[in-house]
Amino acid sequence: MFPSPTLLAHHAPLVPVAGCPAIVAHQAPDVFALWSEWERESRRPREVPYWATVWPAARVLAAWIFAHPDEARGKPVLEVGCGGAVAPIASTKAGAMHVVANDIDPVALHVARLNAAANGVAIECDGNDLLAPRASLAVVAGLVLVADLFYQKELAARTVSFLASVRAVGARVIVADGGRQFAPREGVRVLGRERVAVDRGLEGVEEREVAILEVE
Repeated sequence: MFPSPTLLAHHAPLVPVAGCPAIVAHQAPDVFALWSEWERESRRPREVPYWATVWPAARVLAAWIFAHPDEARGKPVLEVGCGGAVAPIASTKAGAMHVVANDIDPVALHVARLNAAANGVAIECDGNDLLAPRASLAVVAGLVLVADLFYQKELAARTVSFLASVRAVGARVIVADGGRQFAPREGVRVLGRERVAVDRGLEGVEEREVAILEVE
């Protein structure tokens, strides 16, 4: 089910995260080459391995946490749609009390566990669909993080609803948006912006502006 250690070593090795070199993560220099080799290894079709890249919003969010460690220190932290979990890893390194990395993709969570181990930290991985109706009622976190979950309209709507519900019960909610079409524009406060270089093959552009937003 999961890519083999050999496949990861050859096509998605552990390398420092751009702009956040205190963290290493499995990253593919060519996601499409990895995809092809993974399908060959699996002998069946696979979804695009989006877990093999650290998306711009995720790496800016991780760097923001390192720059503002008090935002995570001593708090329970949750990231929804964690991918390779660089923001949860940063939160743990910043002194968070308990960190949950959530993603509905089991392969992403597998890679998240590998990344956490490579960074010498412990995180809890959760595969539940927290964006399902009423799922937020079971969420207990002082800080909730989201990066780059606003690229598809229906997913973005569910994400915004989830964030509003956890904000209503007292969680602080921080969103990193890499300029995605369906990101929230109202009810948020801008905490910072940063322009970062991106993979043109994946993004279609040479760079993106990432905004760090707080849901009010």
